[in-house]
Amino acid sequence: MKHQSGELGRVAEKPLERYVRALEVISGFPEGISPTAIAEMLNLPKATAYRLIRSLAEVGLVEMTAPPSASCRLGARLERLLFAGASDGWLRIVARPILSELTEQTGEACFMARFGGEKVRSVEMVAPDNHLRAYIVPGQEITPHTGASAKAILAFQPKEVREAALSGDLPRFTAQTKTDRKELLSELAEVRKAGIALCIGEDVDGFAGIAVPIIVPGFDVQLSICVTGTISALTERKRSLIETELKNSASRLVNLLEHRASLPLQS
Repeated sequence: MKHQSGELGRVAEKPLERYVRALEVISGFPEGISPTAIAEMLNLPKATAYRLIRSLAEVGLVEMTAPPSASCRLGARLERLLFAGASDGWLRIVARPILSELTEQTGEACFMARFGGEKVRSVEMVAPDNHLRAYIVPGQEITPHTGASAKAILAFQPKEVREAALSGDLPRFTAQTKTDRKELLSELAEVRKAGIALCIGEDVDGFAGIAVPIIVPGFDVQLSICVTGTISALTERKRSLIETELKNSASRLVNLLEHRASLPLQS
């Protein structure tokens, strides 16, 4: 009986294995591959291959154009999963050159933040050789009610996510810290309109942050980049320059992340 049970288990796994193999084949052809070619590569009857592909298409893992010139590519749902699964290490490699240029252009510390596991934390930072180097370190959690980088991300989350992020303790760090949830949700609405978030002495006296979200079309907002420095430098002397350079850097990162989203699965 044990032997029969094991055999049944292996038989039950075969259909799932076929789906995975089909995805592996399709992922290798970002511009599309025909169902006929997939059937040949998997050594399957054409009808079986079509059924597999239709099932994958029904749940958004594959996109297929209509016959007679049917072509398959990875679907938006699977691409979102791949995008969400990009490692911090890969993001650091991509972001560091852009952050380095942003630091040179602004003369201030710059970092990338990422939303995951219900928290926003820093991923990579580049700073000029001054006392700001230790202000934000990679891996540090950014408080949702004070950090500009957190606000820039949370503003673009669904309503329930925004409310959940602000539902816990909201400690007061300085006289400028906002702790009223209605006021904070209203601020996030303004961030959505303006596309830019601010922290003016809300977490550390005398320091400020200006951040923008990284908005990749078709994907959830997970990332932001932020410039941080003294209030006088960021809000009085350099604000226009910083906002312009932040938006330029964000556009460059969007282009790189769009390329990541279109890479084959096995890459």
